[in-house]
Amino acid sequence: MRDVSRTVSQGSWKGWSTPQIPLPAELKDVAKTFFDLQESRHQADYDNGKTWTTGDVRERVALAQTAFQNWRKIRTDAAANEYLLSLLVGKKRE
Repeated sequence: MRDVSRTVSQGSWKGWSTPQIPLPAELKDVAKTFFDLQESRHQADYDNGKTWTTGDVRERVALAQTAFQNWRKIRTDAAANEYLLSLLVGKKRE
């Protein structure tokens, strides 16, 4: 899921459709937020040297809220469905 989200956020993702369908900007943002929040969660779980401030936490909550708003905009888009498929099964085999 992490790798797929990173690839989508960078715009270099190859979906399942032929020809390739365009990636909405909102989907790239959702994927980037997924990746970034997972990185933050790993840091929170395993980096005891990191001190989280209220501002840090609020910033991440705001990112998640924006991602949910963006998802509502694109949830019926073909690229969003392919993203979900990729999250479940991984990358497309070439």
